[in-house]
Amino acid sequence: MKWYDLFSSFYDNALEKLYYESRKKAVEYLNLANEQNVLDVACGTGANFKHIKAINNEVIVYGTDFSEGMLKKAQSLIKQNKWENIFLFQHDIRFINLSSIQKFVKHDGGFDKIICALGFSVFPEWELVLDNLLDLLKPDGRIVIMDVFAEKRSFNTWLVEKIAKADLNRKIWQTLELKTNEFSCEYLPVKESKVGGKLFIATGIKRK
Repeated sequence: MKWYDLFSSFYDNALEKLYYESRKKAVEYLNLANEQNVLDVACGTGANFKHIKAINNEVIVYGTDFSEGMLKKAQSLIKQNKWENIFLFQHDIRFINLSSIQKFVKHDGGFDKIICALGFSVFPEWELVLDNLLDLLKPDGRIVIMDVFAEKRSFNTWLVEKIAKADLNRKIWQTLELKTNEFSCEYLPVKESKVGGKLFIATGIKRK
């Protein structure tokens, strides 16, 4: 994750404008309500926070990332905007569970909602990560995943994979559909030449 510590210094300038509307739409899929909590996985520099707070300022947000550099940028953003009820912690998402979370933040239950933007194409053992996150959801909790899939390989696909240390061949939405109820998937109108593939938002409800 040393690369992402370095990446954090120019991540927002390089990508924030490109993904701004897509992040906003992904957050809308959460259907946030007062006093709910949301786990923002691979929260990076905190790019989702502004959209979450704009929809419902009463929501409690827990942001986690494996990169210390990314989290430092996210903490700076929280301080700059004077946001309350956002708690950050560093974690290897492959080993996350409720007990491990409690070592970093005060949280003794599951999560109402989970969002992960541009993380599943990067995570090692991503199917294990998905199982971990579904375990963290409360019954009928919703998970929202925004990511990129490259049906055809191109120079831009290669470039994105090199820069982001990603794998754009993963059919993440298919696995999510098998593991959740009320599944849906939407492709977003972002040029494949800019992101290396098709940008999608997939969402599902945890099975009881």
